Amino acid sequence: LRESRDFVFGCLLNSALILGVVVFEWSLLEIAVIYLIEIAIINLLFFSVALFTPQSVDDLDGDSWDEEPTPIQPIALIPPVYWRNIKFVLRRAIIAAILIGLIMRPVVSSYDLDSGLPLSVGLAIASIVFFQLTRVWRYFIANRSYRDRSPADAMDFAFTPVFELYLMLLYVVAPITVVLVSIALAMDTNLDSRAVWLLYLVPMGAVRAWIGSLDPQTDDIEISIN
Repeated sequence: LRESRDFVFGCLLNSALILGVVVFEWSLLEIAVIYLIEIAIINLLFFSVALFTPQSVDDLDGDSWDEEPTPIQPIALIPPVYWRNIKFVLRRAIIAAILIGLIMRPVVSSYDLDSGLPLSVGLAIASIVFFQLTRVWRYFIANRSYRDRSPADAMDFAFTPVFELYLMLLYVVAPITVVLVSIALAMDTNLDSRAVWLLYLVPMGAVRAWIGSLDPQTDDIEISIN
Protein backbone atom coordinates (compact mmCIF):
# COMPACT_ATOMS: atom_id res chain seq x y z
CA LEU A 1 0.00 0.00 0.00
CA ARG A 2 2.84 2.39 0.86
CA GLU A 3 4.61 1.72 -2.43
CA SER A 4 1.36 2.18 -4.37
CA ARG A 5 0.96 5.63 -2.80
CA ASP A 6 4.47 6.58 -3.88
CA PHE A 7 3.78 5.20 -7.36
CA VAL A 8 0.57 7.24 -7.64
CA PHE A 9 2.30 10.40 -6.40
CA GLY A 10 5.11 9.94 -8.93
CA CYS A 11 2.52 9.72 -11.70
CA LEU A 12 0.60 12.72 -10.34
CA LEU A 13 3.71 14.88 -10.00
CA ASN A 14 4.85 14.15 -13.52
CA SER A 15 1.31 14.80 -14.80
CA ALA A 16 1.44 18.12 -12.95
CA LEU A 17 4.72 18.95 -14.69
CA ILE A 18 3.20 18.15 -18.07
CA LEU A 19 0.18 20.29 -17.13
CA GLY A 20 2.53 23.07 -16.08
CA VAL A 21 4.24 22.98 -19.47
CA VAL A 22 1.00 22.89 -21.44
CA VAL A 23 -1.22 25.18 -19.34
CA PHE A 24 1.11 27.41 -17.31
CA GLU A 25 3.85 27.53 -19.98
CA TRP A 26 6.61 26.37 -17.67
CA SER A 27 10.07 26.25 -19.14
CA LEU A 28 12.55 23.43 -18.75
CA LEU A 29 14.34 25.69 -16.27
CA GLU A 30 11.29 25.77 -14.00
CA ILE A 31 10.91 22.00 -14.25
CA ALA A 32 14.57 21.55 -13.31
CA VAL A 33 14.09 23.88 -10.32
CA ILE A 34 11.13 21.78 -9.11
CA TYR A 35 13.04 18.50 -9.48
CA LEU A 36 16.11 19.80 -7.65
CA ILE A 37 14.07 21.37 -4.85
CA GLU A 38 12.26 18.04 -4.44
CA ILE A 39 15.60 16.24 -4.02
CA ALA A 40 16.75 18.86 -1.49
CA ILE A 41 13.50 18.51 0.49
CA ILE A 42 13.74 14.71 0.57
CA ASN A 43 17.34 14.86 1.76
CA LEU A 44 16.57 17.44 4.44
CA LEU A 45 13.62 15.47 5.85
CA PHE A 46 15.17 12.01 5.86
CA PHE A 47 18.60 13.20 7.05
CA SER A 48 16.75 14.81 9.95
CA VAL A 49 14.69 11.75 10.85
CA ALA A 50 17.85 9.62 10.72
CA LEU A 51 19.06 11.40 13.87
CA PHE A 52 16.21 9.85 15.90
CA THR A 53 16.72 6.18 14.89
CA PRO A 54 18.37 4.18 17.71
CA GLN A 55 19.14 0.89 15.94
CA SER A 56 22.65 0.00 14.80
CA VAL A 57 23.82 0.05 11.20
CA ASP A 58 24.59 -3.56 10.33
CA ASP A 59 27.53 -2.97 8.00
CA LEU A 60 29.46 -0.66 10.33
CA ASP A 61 31.99 -1.72 12.93
CA GLY A 62 33.14 0.13 16.00
CA ASP A 63 32.32 0.46 19.66
CA SER A 64 29.67 3.12 19.05
CA TRP A 65 27.64 0.68 16.95
CA ASP A 66 28.22 -2.36 19.17
CA GLU A 67 26.90 -0.65 22.30
CA GLU A 68 23.61 0.92 23.29
CA PRO A 69 23.45 4.47 21.91
CA THR A 70 23.64 7.44 24.24
CA PRO A 71 20.55 9.62 23.79
CA ILE A 72 20.64 13.41 23.66
CA GLN A 73 17.29 15.04 24.33
CA PRO A 74 17.58 18.83 24.69
CA ILE A 75 13.84 19.27 24.12
CA ALA A 76 11.42 16.99 25.94
CA LEU A 77 8.73 17.31 23.27
CA ILE A 78 10.80 15.61 20.55
CA PRO A 79 12.45 12.15 20.58
CA PRO A 80 16.12 11.91 21.57
CA VAL A 81 18.87 12.11 18.97
CA TYR A 82 22.07 10.05 19.14
CA TRP A 83 25.61 11.32 18.83
CA ARG A 84 26.70 8.39 16.68
CA ASN A 85 23.84 9.17 14.30
CA ILE A 86 24.95 12.79 14.06
CA LYS A 87 28.42 11.70 12.94
CA PHE A 88 26.92 9.10 10.58
CA VAL A 89 24.55 11.60 8.95
CA LEU A 90 26.79 14.68 8.90
CA ARG A 91 29.38 13.42 6.41
CA ARG A 92 26.71 12.11 4.08
CA ALA A 93 24.72 15.32 4.37
CA ILE A 94 27.78 17.41 3.48
CA ILE A 95 28.52 15.28 0.41
CA ALA A 96 24.86 15.38 -0.68
CA ALA A 97 24.72 19.16 -0.16
CA ILE A 98 27.82 19.64 -2.32
CA LEU A 99 26.42 17.44 -5.10
CA ILE A 100 23.02 19.13 -5.06
CA GLY A 101 24.62 22.56 -4.83
CA LEU A 102 26.85 21.92 -7.84
CA ILE A 103 23.84 20.91 -9.91
CA MET A 104 21.48 23.56 -8.54
CA ARG A 105 23.83 26.55 -8.78
CA PRO A 106 23.81 26.95 -12.59
CA VAL A 107 20.07 26.24 -12.70
CA VAL A 108 19.18 28.80 -10.02
CA SER A 109 21.61 31.39 -11.41
CA SER A 110 19.81 31.16 -14.76
CA TYR A 111 16.41 31.58 -13.14
CA ASP A 112 14.98 35.06 -12.63
CA LEU A 113 14.21 35.15 -8.91
CA ASP A 114 13.68 38.92 -8.81
CA SER A 115 10.08 38.52 -9.95
CA GLY A 116 9.52 35.62 -7.54
CA LEU A 117 8.30 32.10 -8.21
CA PRO A 118 5.09 31.72 -10.20
CA LEU A 119 2.15 30.68 -8.05
CA SER A 120 1.83 27.39 -9.93
CA VAL A 121 5.48 26.52 -9.19
CA GLY A 122 5.00 27.45 -5.53
CA LEU A 123 1.96 25.17 -5.31
CA ALA A 124 3.93 22.31 -6.88
CA ILE A 125 6.72 22.75 -4.31
CA ALA A 126 4.18 22.94 -1.45
CA SER A 127 2.61 19.69 -2.68
CA ILE A 128 6.03 18.02 -2.69
CA VAL A 129 6.70 19.16 0.89
CA PHE A 130 3.31 17.87 2.04
CA PHE A 131 3.73 14.47 0.38
CA GLN A 132 7.27 13.95 1.69
CA LEU A 133 6.10 14.82 5.20
CA THR A 134 3.43 12.12 4.88
CA ARG A 135 6.14 9.63 3.82
CA VAL A 136 8.22 10.49 6.88
CA TRP A 137 5.11 10.01 9.00
CA ARG A 138 4.16 6.66 7.44
CA TYR A 139 7.61 5.09 7.46
CA PHE A 140 9.19 6.56 10.61
CA ILE A 141 6.83 8.49 12.89
CA ALA A 142 3.54 6.56 12.97
CA ASN A 143 3.43 4.18 15.95
CA ARG A 144 6.93 5.43 16.83
CA SER A 145 8.36 3.11 14.21
CA TYR A 146 11.60 5.15 14.21
CA ARG A 147 12.55 3.16 17.35
CA ASP A 148 12.94 0.05 15.17
CA ARG A 149 14.91 1.84 12.46
CA SER A 150 18.58 2.62 11.91
CA PRO A 151 20.10 5.72 10.29
CA ALA A 152 20.82 3.61 7.21
CA ASP A 153 17.08 3.06 6.76
CA ALA A 154 16.54 6.80 6.45
CA MET A 155 19.55 7.10 4.13
CA ASP A 156 17.86 4.64 1.75
CA PHE A 157 15.01 7.11 1.33
CA ALA A 158 17.31 10.13 1.14
CA PHE A 159 19.46 8.78 -1.68
CA THR A 160 16.72 7.16 -3.77
CA PRO A 161 16.01 10.44 -5.66
CA VAL A 162 19.74 10.69 -6.41
CA PHE A 163 19.52 7.28 -8.09
CA GLU A 164 16.36 8.44 -9.86
CA LEU A 165 18.14 11.58 -11.13
CA TYR A 166 21.06 9.46 -12.34
CA LEU A 167 18.71 7.20 -14.32
CA MET A 168 16.88 10.15 -15.86
CA LEU A 169 20.09 11.90 -16.89
CA LEU A 170 21.67 8.74 -18.31
CA TYR A 171 18.71 7.05 -19.97
CA VAL A 172 16.37 9.95 -20.77
CA VAL A 173 18.05 13.35 -20.97
CA ALA A 174 21.30 12.28 -22.66
CA PRO A 175 19.88 10.06 -25.47
CA ILE A 176 16.91 12.32 -26.22
CA THR A 177 19.19 15.37 -26.36
CA VAL A 178 21.55 13.60 -28.76
CA VAL A 179 18.64 12.64 -31.03
CA LEU A 180 17.10 16.12 -30.95
CA VAL A 181 20.41 17.87 -31.61
CA SER A 182 21.08 15.52 -34.52
CA ILE A 183 17.64 16.27 -35.98
CA ALA A 184 18.11 20.01 -35.48
CA LEU A 185 21.49 19.95 -37.26
CA ALA A 186 20.28 17.72 -40.09
CA MET A 187 17.06 19.66 -40.76
CA ASP A 188 18.30 23.10 -39.72
CA THR A 189 15.24 23.62 -37.55
CA ASN A 190 14.53 25.02 -34.10
CA LEU A 191 13.28 22.37 -31.70
CA ASP A 192 12.82 24.71 -28.75
CA SER A 193 9.11 24.12 -28.21
CA ARG A 194 6.90 22.75 -25.46
CA ALA A 195 5.97 19.76 -27.61
CA VAL A 196 9.65 18.80 -27.67
CA TRP A 197 9.93 19.26 -23.89
CA LEU A 198 7.20 16.65 -23.46
CA LEU A 199 9.54 14.14 -25.09
CA TYR A 200 11.63 14.51 -21.94
CA LEU A 201 8.80 14.54 -19.41
CA VAL A 202 6.94 11.40 -20.50
CA PRO A 203 9.89 8.96 -20.15
CA MET A 204 11.04 10.81 -17.03
CA GLY A 205 7.60 10.15 -15.61
CA ALA A 206 8.01 6.45 -16.37
CA VAL A 207 11.28 6.40 -14.42
CA ARG A 208 9.68 8.24 -11.49
CA ALA A 209 6.68 5.91 -11.46
CA TRP A 210 8.92 2.84 -11.47
CA ILE A 211 11.10 4.17 -8.64
CA GLY A 212 7.95 5.10 -6.74
CA SER A 213 6.72 1.51 -6.98
CA LEU A 214 9.82 0.25 -5.15
CA ASP A 215 10.46 0.13 -1.43
CA PRO A 216 13.92 1.64 -0.79
CA GLN A 217 14.41 -0.74 2.15
CA THR A 218 13.48 -4.03 0.46
CA ASP A 219 13.98 -3.59 -3.29
CA ASP A 220 17.32 -3.59 -5.05
CA ILE A 221 18.19 0.11 -5.02
CA GLU A 222 21.89 0.41 -4.30
CA ILE A 223 22.68 4.02 -3.38
CA SER A 224 25.08 4.79 -0.59
CA ILE A 225 27.80 7.29 0.28
CA ASN A 226 30.24 5.71 2.70
